[in-house]
Amino acid sequence: MVSRRLLLGALVGLAAPAMAFAEGDGPAPSLLTKKGRRTRSALKHQATDKAALDKALAEVKPLEAQPAVHAPAAAPAVTPDEALGRLKHGNAIYARGGANLMLPTTARIAELSQGQHPFAVVIGCADSRTAPELVFDCNMGELFVVRVAGSTVGREGLGSILYAVEHLGAPLIVVLGHTKCGAVGAAVDVAKKHADLHGALQEMVLPIIPAVLEADETHPADLQDAAIRRNVRDIAGRLKRADEVLTERIADGRLKVVSACYDLGTGVVSFDA
Repeated sequence: MVSRRLLLGALVGLAAPAMAFAEGDGPAPSLLTKKGRRTRSALKHQATDKAALDKALAEVKPLEAQPAVHAPAAAPAVTPDEALGRLKHGNAIYARGGANLMLPTTARIAELSQGQHPFAVVIGCADSRTAPELVFDCNMGELFVVRVAGSTVGREGLGSILYAVEHLGAPLIVVLGHTKCGAVGAAVDVAKKHADLHGALQEMVLPIIPAVLEADETHPADLQDAAIRRNVRDIAGRLKRADEVLTERIADGRLKVVSACYDLGTGVVSFDA
């Protein structure tokens, strides 16, 4: 077989001449150089190398047939409080460094391709340090996540939430903020320092400004932190009245909407319920 060292040598300078020679379009590589002699040797043995490779591949046993994948059965009914308990338990594991970082098996991936039954909706910030699946020690298929900077909810986000609740049966919605949120910090700068943002950045912070002004009325020592927590509480409150589907399920005890804040320094999520 052709050695890795020989192949690497060909890649750095001899690939083109060797290919041309093999196809009869150029002179043989010079035998005066060590690289030339190696290339000539590789071309000489190319046919036997290929035959050996074909023989080896022929001896590889085919994969056993996998059983047919059926749509997953509907997940057992989970109450809002049970779903909340799962998230709290998962975060406790994560915060003490014991999170399960195993990727789903191929069988699980195939199963999920047939359907999903997330037990909670998480409305989170787009911040790269706050992935809900990691923060709550969950895996693929367990959380329905909607993320945008500042954890705000527009019409598209609301539609995603309604889909998860009405069609997938999720019994819990968590509006998750986090400490040192840059989007909320920008909203504070706009509201208090008259910072000038342009275009979509300005549109991004506008829904957060009311929370900044409300938090400012209490004269907190850290306005940004107070606004972060006020923002997710306000969003959770509005969601409870945003659509009759959500309102009815909350009244029936089939759905709970809570706010929470993730501490970037400790990994702990503080729930408001």
